[in-house]
Amino acid sequence: MKRAAQIDMATVDISGFIANTRYGDLPQAVRTQLSKNLLDLFAATIAGLATPAANIVADYAATAFPGNDATIAGRGRIGSAPGAALANACAANALDVDDGFRQAKGHPGAVVIPAALAAAEAEGASGADFLAAMVVGYEVGMRAGTIWHAHPHRGPSYHGSGSWGSLGAAAACARLAGLGPREAGHALAIAEYHAPLAPIMDCVRRPAMVKDGIHWGAFVGVVAAQLAAREFTGMPATLYAVEYHSTMQTLGTDWWIERIYYKFHPCCRWAQPAIAGALELRSTRNLRRHEIVSVKIETFEAATHLGTRRPANTEEAQYSLPYPVACALARGRVGVPEIAGDGLNDEAVLALSDRIEMSVDPAIEARFPEEALARVTVTTSGGRTHVTGPLPAPGDPDSGITFDDLVSKAHRLVDGVAGMSHTRRLVETVSCCADLKTVEPLAECLVGFG
Repeated sequence: MKRAAQIDMATVDISGFIANTRYGDLPQAVRTQLSKNLLDLFAATIAGLATPAANIVADYAATAFPGNDATIAGRGRIGSAPGAALANACAANALDVDDGFRQAKGHPGAVVIPAALAAAEAEGASGADFLAAMVVGYEVGMRAGTIWHAHPHRGPSYHGSGSWGSLGAAAACARLAGLGPREAGHALAIAEYHAPLAPIMDCVRRPAMVKDGIHWGAFVGVVAAQLAAREFTGMPATLYAVEYHSTMQTLGTDWWIERIYYKFHPCCRWAQPAIAGALELRSTRNLRRHEIVSVKIETFEAATHLGTRRPANTEEAQYSLPYPVACALARGRVGVPEIAGDGLNDEAVLALSDRIEMSVDPAIEARFPEEALARVTVTTSGGRTHVTGPLPAPGDPDSGITFDDLVSKAHRLVDGVAGMSHTRRLVETVSCCADLKTVEPLAECLVGFG
């Protein structure tokens, strides 16, 4: 049995980091990262509004948590801050095309940014304060993810993003509410205690709209800060445990937000190295789908749980490895139409998906989660074999993704939903976010279309 963590809040100043972080003090590289993450998440949110899950949660939030404190994407300023965070976080992750952090095996941005935006609207915060809260949320949340996986609180050791992300959301909201060290510490504690369990591997095996529990993590983070401001208390969060001081003491000096990866296909990140290999083979070997006899994917163990071959809905398509690889080989792309549109009924793609085999490569497994790789082997008629890999997915932290790369991604995601002019407006607003007197122009980018 693992020894209980010894809590010592005196020697790690998490609350001070939350309260004292200012946008103007951030390194330029961190400011650039914030702009990239913000644009990427807003594009994912707007595109996600087309999914049934996002609409169900938005309708529910507007009814169950009414108000005019914050904007519900696609609907306007008709929600309370917790309700808006709930709805927008669901939309942000609805297509599984939002940012991620490999060491926590999940998605910090979709939990932190919707919660921070809702709190910023409710507080009347400036763009600069919103961005400062964003980085606070990422830095705390990403570290919480690694800690939760190292020292499970309850249930399975692999926690979905909404579990540990709730602490990042609470940190961001505490910063925007101007909570002092004591209250900020209680906000983290309340969020940790009430965080969703989110046993994500269950959803990987049996995909459903619950996914990573991201929307409930954002909701919990907003509520935790609101309760702490009213002097509601919680037990000290595990982030303060002595055994994790080395992780938390680097807050403000080692910026983990620079370790974020970006996704260029709307499906689970674990499938994307194999997608990269399939697209490379299709392009360089001039493969034709009618010539493909079989496909073999060698990858890390977790990816082999993405076993759905004939997805019946968006969630099953996202949590599949064979299906998006078949799309890549047959159609030359894995985009929103393949995950949420006519691709789901393309019999040529589905038949190819049935012929894809998956296996664990021990050498690739040993490099996960620091690296996520896959090797793809395609056998064509006549017995010819084509092999590529092991390859990573595009968008890894060291791959040099620029703001302009994410502008291009935003156009691919948003133009078809809201129009090219709306995408341009989004890019311009994100670019000047630090100069905004309030975040209202930013929130308005989530409405005014459809």
